[in-house]
Amino acid sequence: MASTDFSRVPATQAPGSIRKYLDPTEEVVFHRRFHWAVLLEPISVAAAGVAITSYAAVAVHSSGGGNAREVVIGLWILWAAWALTTIWDYKTLTGFYKGSSVGQLLAVVVTAGVVALAGYIGKTKGVPTLMWYCLGAFGIWGLLQFARYWNRYLILTNKRLMVAEGIVNQQIKSLPLPKLTDMIYQRTGLGRTLGYGTFDLQVPGAAVNLGKIPYVSSPDNTYLQISHLLWGASGPPKPKKIQLSGQISQAARPGQAPSGPPSNVTIAGEMDG
Repeated sequence: MASTDFSRVPATQAPGSIRKYLDPTEEVVFHRRFHWAVLLEPISVAAAGVAITSYAAVAVHSSGGGNAREVVIGLWILWAAWALTTIWDYKTLTGFYKGSSVGQLLAVVVTAGVVALAGYIGKTKGVPTLMWYCLGAFGIWGLLQFARYWNRYLILTNKRLMVAEGIVNQQIKSLPLPKLTDMIYQRTGLGRTLGYGTFDLQVPGAAVNLGKIPYVSSPDNTYLQISHLLWGASGPPKPKKIQLSGQISQAARPGQAPSGPPSNVTIAGEMDG
C-alpha cells in the first residue's frame, strides 16, 4: 500500500481556478473535483426517460393495446415522479407546502401554473409532445448538473477546508480547521465499489457549516489528510534564521585602552523554533 503524501504547495503556485480564493500565506494540501458518481442518478433518469417516453408516445397514438398501453403510460407517470424527486428531494418538495402562508400560496400558484401549461401543451400539441417536452426539460436540468459538477471543488489547505462551486454565481464555503474538532466519515457498499465517500462536518456554533458532503473522491486519502492536519504530529519546528552584529575593540593587554578602532563583526546562523 502506497504511503500518503502530506506535502503542500504554496498558494502562489496553486492553479488559477482556486488561487483567487486563497490567502498568500496558505499552503494547498489538495484540490479535487467531487466523484463522478454524483451524475449517476441524472444519467440513469435520462436514459430511462428516453426509453419509456419513446414507448409511451407510441402507445398514446395507438388506438389499441389494451392493458399494455395503460401499463406503459403508468410507467411514464412513475418516471416523471422519479425525475421530479431527483430535481427536488421529498423534504424540499413538501417543504413548499409546509412553510409560511406566503410560501404555501406561491407553491399553489406555481403548481397550478405548471398544470395549466401542461394541459395547454397536451391539448394543442398532443400528449406525446408533452411527454417529450418533459423529457427535454429534465435533459436541460441534467446538463446543468454536469456543468455544476465540472465547476465544484473540494479544497484543503493548512488553514481551512473549502467547497467552491457555481457556474455563473460562485459560492465559497470555508471551515477553519481549528473549529473542526471531529468528523464522521462514511462509505456505503456502492461508495466502496466506485471509490467515493461522505463526510459529515457539522460544527456546533460555527458561522458557516459545511454539513454533510457526499460524493467525495479519494475518500481515504481525504480522511488521512484532514486527520494529519488536525491530530498528526507537527514535527520539529522550522529553524529560524538569525543574525547578530556588533563591534569588538582591540587592546594590547587587559585593562589598557584600545590600540585601534573597533572592528565590525557579524554572526549569521539558524536557531530551532
